Amino acid sequence: MGTETRARTDWSAWRRISGLVLLASGITAIVASRSLEASRLHGRLSVPPLYDDVSYFLDAIRWMNAVGDQGIAAGVWNLLHDHAPFSTMVAITGFALFPGSFIGPYLVHAVVVFAFLLGIVWLAWRRPVLEIAACLIAVSCVPVLWHTVTEARPDLPSGLFIGLAAAAIVRRGVLDRGAHALAGLGVACALAVSIKPTAFFATLAFLGSSFAIRLFVDCLETGGLRHSIRKALGVLLRFVLPLLATTALLIGPALVETVTYILHVFIGQRDLWTTGESFLAGLLRFSIGGEGQFGLHYWLAIGTGLMLLRLVLAAICGRAALRDAVVLLASVLIAYAIPSVAAIKTYYFGAIFYGLFVVAMVLNGCASLELIEELLVRCGFRNDVRRTLLTAGRVLALAFVLQLFLRHVVIGQISIATPLSAQQQESIRLATGRLWSLLREIKPETPGPLHVGFSSPYPVTSAAIQLYAAQAKMNLVVRDELYFRSAQETGDALLQSNILVVSSSIQHTLVGPRVGDDLIARMDADKGVCLLDSMSFPDVTLRVYRRGC
Repeated sequence: MGTETRARTDWSAWRRISGLVLLASGITAIVASRSLEASRLHGRLSVPPLYDDVSYFLDAIRWMNAVGDQGIAAGVWNLLHDHAPFSTMVAITGFALFPGSFIGPYLVHAVVVFAFLLGIVWLAWRRPVLEIAACLIAVSCVPVLWHTVTEARPDLPSGLFIGLAAAAIVRRGVLDRGAHALAGLGVACALAVSIKPTAFFATLAFLGSSFAIRLFVDCLETGGLRHSIRKALGVLLRFVLPLLATTALLIGPALVETVTYILHVFIGQRDLWTTGESFLAGLLRFSIGGEGQFGLHYWLAIGTGLMLLRLVLAAICGRAALRDAVVLLASVLIAYAIPSVAAIKTYYFGAIFYGLFVVAMVLNGCASLELIEELLVRCGFRNDVRRTLLTAGRVLALAFVLQLFLRHVVIGQISIATPLSAQQQESIRLATGRLWSLLREIKPETPGPLHVGFSSPYPVTSAAIQLYAAQAKMNLVVRDELYFRSAQETGDALLQSNILVVSSSIQHTLVGPRVGDDLIARMDADKGVCLLDSMSFPDVTLRVYRRGC
């Protein structure tokens, strides 16, 4: 009898997990196909590779070109020296699966979405299947998941996995977890941190503070800090040591370069990247501001409502439930504060908040239903009535999120993080193709590489030309002269290259001052510089010069 019961239980568990994995797979396939379709029409896949994505493509191509002459150990070591090894590996996988195309690295990001959905299943595993299904469908309606597929950069995957890691910390007490569980949690957090190495200071601070808050609350629940301090220190060490050791292993090889990059951008170039907005505007930017509305849309209101509902229900049910709700709320607020108080802000910097906020919606929704069930028991509802009410609530929630998914994902217009107008697409495609054709025919006057200097990332992204050169194994060196404060400094830097690619002044949000018109006037008047080509588009003029004609 016992064997039969266990067999039925095992078969039920297998059916449950298989069904949820199939659901996650189907959702991922729909989100990926719709996101890539939108990108082909209006985003990155409609033009040659541009902006940050292309830098990871370039690292991947260089690694693939060199791997034939290296051993496995040398290849891994070199990979760990890249700006973001995770994104380089994704690009390598994409190019290997889809050679000759740039769709591969974006399509591989569907695996990130799938893994995130499986993480949601793991977090909500003890809840009924209808509830977990509603959670999976709900999170797939949040725009940040679509943008994870349409952007080949580490920020959004990092935010999603850091959200899962933080949830794994705060969802239940850590004081009574075993040594292996704590070490595994530390390693998992380190893996999430290593996805975006240049943010490791912020992510370590965030995960460490979340763990400290959870541990502090656990100590209060077990009789106070003095009574639990020795055990708490042991728990802290079992989590922190694997976290730091794994982080050092993954980020350590490129630590000097990473710290140098952080100091260069956040201190040396801070004035170029800051927006000059007021503190209050910056504080609201990732919630009700443009970035928050773009990444979360109406889910900001839904997630906030679920958080408040849980707090109210927890206050009615007891102190333990209220403490769990407050710990999660504190973690969400820390994740929000980190990018909000920073002087430099972009949509992608908010990923640490978006990821946890999406996961918090799941935790708060499941916890609220659990607390409602507890209140129904307290109120004396019979088991059959209670089950009927809860099932009806889950069915209604599932129907609600399903119609949102059908309207906004399956049928509706998927938003993308880098939208391009038809005119921008034409300018980028034509200018990049024409410049690359020109550069392939130019031979340097002296032995060595051809040096090409760029004054702007638009309409031609310099790294795209460098990527083409790496694919063609052409000896070409690209110089980005974008970070100077004046036209004089920029022009002097450009004149250090053989070929000068100068864009006119445009209204943009890209880095660098708008000095293009001054640069063109200077180069036209310089008798040591010859005009090779000129391209005029409705939004920009691009001129190509050769020094020493």
